[in-house]
Amino acid sequence: MSNKDTLEAFMSIVQDKIINFADTAGKPGLAVLKGEMQEKFDALVKSQGYVTAQDYQMLETLATKLEARIDNLEKELAEREVK
Repeated sequence: MSNKDTLEAFMSIVQDKIINFADTAGKPGLAVLKGEMQEKFDALVKSQGYVTAQDYQMLETLATKLEARIDNLEKELAEREVK
């Protein structure tokens, strides 16, 4: 899906939600709208290859742990080769 198609799809979703919101205006409706829009936006962003800050931090921590594990394994391998 091209960026133009993605933007048009997102705008269509926003327009539909605004129309529904106007029909059922009120504070509870606003909270529901916000939650639904956040879910749709997150799905759209993820489909374009982006990740949330929380997901990024989790992956970064995992990568750091894996790098440390590889370093330890390389050191153990080197020590075994010396013996």
